[in-house]
Amino acid sequence: MRQKKTIFLFLALLLPICIFLFLKFFGKNEIAVEPLYTDTYPDIPDGCKEVRIPYTIDDSVKSLLPLEDGLVIVVFEKESSMQTNQVKRLRDEIASLPVSFLTLPPAERNLFWRKCVFFLKESADIVMVDSGGAVRGQYSSGDREDIDRLLTELSIILKKY
Repeated sequence: MRQKKTIFLFLALLLPICIFLFLKFFGKNEIAVEPLYTDTYPDIPDGCKEVRIPYTIDDSVKSLLPLEDGLVIVVFEKESSMQTNQVKRLRDEIASLPVSFLTLPPAERNLFWRKCVFFLKESADIVMVDSGGAVRGQYSSGDREDIDRLLTELSIILKKY
């Protein structure tokens, strides 16, 4: 009886070690921030042209973005003190990172970009674009959690590059 208990105890201790070693050698512990609109179509407002999947922004817009660093964060300005505080915090956090930052005033052309190029939802006013022209994320500058998510996703993407 004592010998059976010893064998069961040994197996009970050996099983987690085997699982750990298996995952260590054969598992991938990796988080990826996939581009938006690779499998699904965005909600296309009236007056915008049709898009193809996987979606990348048009070359005419891509040429106007400073994509030499690889990532661009585009901020569509609003008149809000909350946005100003969060955008300032975002600028301070990414100052040392290889990321371009572009602020667009509320103009008619920028409204077109917001609706028909980046397909931003109503609450979102920040978009992250990679060097290939893929939209990596949409964020609201009035929401602290969204800015935290942007900074986290940015660090994940920069580890990939």
